[in-house]
Amino acid sequence: MPGYRIVAINQHTEAVATNQKPDWFPVNSRPRLPVSGARRKVNMLGAVSDDGERFIALTPNQFNAEVAKHFLRAVRQEFGENLTIVLDNASYFIAKALKKQAAADGLLLEYLPSHSPEMNPLENCWRQLREGRANQLFQTANGVKEYLLAALPTLRSLQIYEYLC
Repeated sequence: MPGYRIVAINQHTEAVATNQKPDWFPVNSRPRLPVSGARRKVNMLGAVSDDGERFIALTPNQFNAEVAKHFLRAVRQEFGENLTIVLDNASYFIAKALKKQAAADGLLLEYLPSHSPEMNPLENCWRQLREGRANQLFQTANGVKEYLLAALPTLRSLQIYEYLC
């Protein structure tokens, strides 16, 4: 739509755990990887615009429609008005309350086809985060947050049109 910026949004969770990844080790060695059975995690919501700008927020709560509504307002404040928001079909993104607020704020919501994460450019960001912490154990949620705050600015820029066009 003319005059509208496209912004894709997505959610992601990083757990206090070890992301195991195959690696090369000397012959006859038995490397051990520390693991944790902890269930603590850090949730985040991210947005990327059609010109590659990013906005990522760590969220202290579980994903729900209320958190998504606050994030949409933050995205609107970050990227301005006249936005077309591209999102997946998570229950909190298709909630009536979120759709009602988006309409009141003048945001157009466009949904990706079901079960198609490969079409969302933010999935590339989340992949970069997982690769960056491969085979590392973070003992606490604060350790995960520290990693994320250091890693987020280093993510490679995205071209949204490569995913959506």
